[in-house]
Amino acid sequence: MLIKKSILSLVLILTCFMAANAQVKIAFEVSFKEPQAHYAEVQMNISGLAKDYVDVKMPVWTPGSYLVREFEKSVEEFKATAGGKQARVEKVRKNTWRIFSAKAAEIKINYRVYAFEISVRTPFIDESHAFLSSTGIFMHPDGMIKSPSTVKIVPFNTWSKVSTGLEPVAGQQFTYRASDFDILYDSPIEVGNQDIFEFNAAGVRHEVAMYGGGNYDKEKLKVDMAKIVEEITAVYGENPNKHYTFIVHNFLRGGGGLEHLNSTTLGATRNAYNTEAGYKGFLALVAHEYHHLWNVKRL
Repeated sequence: MLIKKSILSLVLILTCFMAANAQVKIAFEVSFKEPQAHYAEVQMNISGLAKDYVDVKMPVWTPGSYLVREFEKSVEEFKATAGGKQARVEKVRKNTWRIFSAKAAEIKINYRVYAFEISVRTPFIDESHAFLSSTGIFMHPDGMIKSPSTVKIVPFNTWSKVSTGLEPVAGQQFTYRASDFDILYDSPIEVGNQDIFEFNAAGVRHEVAMYGGGNYDKEKLKVDMAKIVEEITAVYGENPNKHYTFIVHNFLRGGGGLEHLNSTTLGATRNAYNTEAGYKGFLALVAHEYHHLWNVKRL
């Protein structure tokens, strides 16, 4: 009887906790006033929490990259209002900010992120584009990583495209939703004027977002990348995606890749597509990262 009462009490507590969290809304807006200075402007709105204080945390990791990443070091000018009034803020840990919100129902947080490290796992912004590796951009309320959120991207005035694996919000341009922060953090975002093309394979729409130019043949890439998708899907039996996004950064030098839940970021050299060895190397990278949809991500 005692065990049964304890279980019922635990269920009641969890139900109340989940109901309370269901009332909370978290929305981000990311804009780029000075991309040439390598900054993202982030606004985070939290409504329905109503606590004495709220801690928000920046991750120190990124999915698929198994090292501590000190993203918090790039956060500047952190400030907050609660109920429309300026709130006291303290940095209580290296990656945690405490907002004394006095049970206000609405909290608005603003901060800047300096992004000037070129890699597949870190944010990078300049006048030509923004690559948002999400763990280096977005914070979450402590203890609420399973909460849903929305993200609105406001491109710089010379940019017109956004590419990401996140689900779009119907009727709202460049606005996306994530059912929890694990999904948001596993979804990089490319913003700019990238060359976008699509192909269908294994019953799934695939988008390729090419930044940086290059001597690639889009029609050839569609055919060969589709073959890779079909072959890998056949190995595992079923493709888990509704849609998939390849974000490809073409530079003068460099390379590498990082897998994500329903997307990947690939680094390639602009002339990689011009030789048989270079082209096969790029396709091998595509295949390697696509395999990670199952191996590591889902197995």
